[in-house]
Amino acid sequence: MTNPTEMEENSLRQSRRELRFILLTWLGCCVWVISYCRIYGYNLEPKDISTVFGFPDWAFWGIALPWIVANVVTFWFCLRILKNEDDEETVE
Repeated sequence: MTNPTEMEENSLRQSRRELRFILLTWLGCCVWVISYCRIYGYNLEPKDISTVFGFPDWAFWGIALPWIVANVVTFWFCLRILKNEDDEETVE
């Protein structure tokens, strides 16, 4: 097996950075949704439930808003951070 070239090492480093960002973003959203909904979504009396844009308030702040933020972060990530590198070496 040959040693990886510098181009392959850079590609691997970039892929690992992207993976870390994606996993940390997913984990942050997951923790927010589960903890917020657990704290504010259970043991509510019907008279205590208010709405935001037609959603129960705990569902809007705990589910809808993180979903919107995750979509915005995904678009930003795909347009600004995610890189497409050439897989083949140029032959002269």
